Amino acid sequence: MQRERRRDPYPWTWEIPTAVMLATLIVIIIGIQLGRSVANLLAGAGWTWPAGDGGANAGTFPSPIGTTFWTSLPGVLAGHADAGLPSPTPDGLADRGLVWTSLALTEIALLAASIWVAVYAYQRWGSCRMRGMATSTDAEKFLGLTRLRKVAGIVRPDLYGKQPAEEPAHRTADATNGLPVPALGQGHSPWLLERRLTKGER
Repeated sequence: MQRERRRDPYPWTWEIPTAVMLATLIVIIIGIQLGRSVANLLAGAGWTWPAGDGGANAGTFPSPIGTTFWTSLPGVLAGHADAGLPSPTPDGLADRGLVWTSLALTEIALLAASIWVAVYAYQRWGSCRMRGMATSTDAEKFLGLTRLRKVAGIVRPDLYGKQPAEEPAHRTADATNGLPVPALGQGHSPWLLERRLTKGER
């Protein structure tokens, strides 16, 4: 039954794999420039970013859509920390080893985060999502402790009602009509008499 509820009859066409590949490619390209910037930052040269088409803008985040952003990618992959940076380049740029290490770590972090987001989104809104099931927020709202405390006077009016609960009635000696009562511990209840009363005597 659950398998039928999770089944999606929509066919997997070419659009979905193409969108996934394009998104992955964009993440990798951005990770290259971001990794070089992190390497220069760790080396003490400050935050660097490729110059825009309109001129030099060191240390800013203009727009990734620019000629220098794309043409500097081979140089960054080769380990050149100054590829595509506006002139004059800052002093103390990262060396080749630091650039490659930063690129690897940045790409791994970005790809891991992208995979996590994609899996979460697919399970939450994709074809394999649980249908007809309440979320944890809905369950807490209608069945959680907050809801129980709110309706405590309805569920247990004897404990949490607005009016105090009446104390249970206790038997007194007059309930036996003055007749002797068997002693406790003799196998009889204290309100049982020695003989059965008739209806008229009651």
